[in-house]
Amino acid sequence: MSAGRSQARGFTLLEVLVALAIFAIVAAVVLTAAGRSVNNAGRLETLTLAGWIADNRLTELQLLQPAPAMGREDQNLDFGGRKWQTLSQVETSGTPGLLRIQVWVAEVEPRRRGSDGSIEQRAVTSLTGFVGVEP
Repeated sequence: MSAGRSQARGFTLLEVLVALAIFAIVAAVVLTAAGRSVNNAGRLETLTLAGWIADNRLTELQLLQPAPAMGREDQNLDFGGRKWQTLSQVETSGTPGLLRIQVWVAEVEPRRRGSDGSIEQRAVTSLTGFVGVEP
């Protein structure tokens, strides 16, 4: 047998630095995507809760006997562990015997309470419905 020297081959410093740079870029992309996913989930939860509140309020007004009076009404409520503000507006629809109801829902944020514009401007969602009345 020949007494050859076996040389252990390892990574050079340059190869290690390139691998670390690639890992850092991939990690940054993954963290950015995860952050966006969390933000989207929070936004979706807010839209879902606001939609339920608007639908509930509209249904309450449609079932009200006698029919709701014309005008606007503000309400504050707790729903889903959050504080919400609703604005309901009842007006004529232009069709005899039919009232138009629009509901806006905005989340009440403690740092902005009452100082950040109207509910219509801050609304997370709005919903429009109609109710029949006797002419």
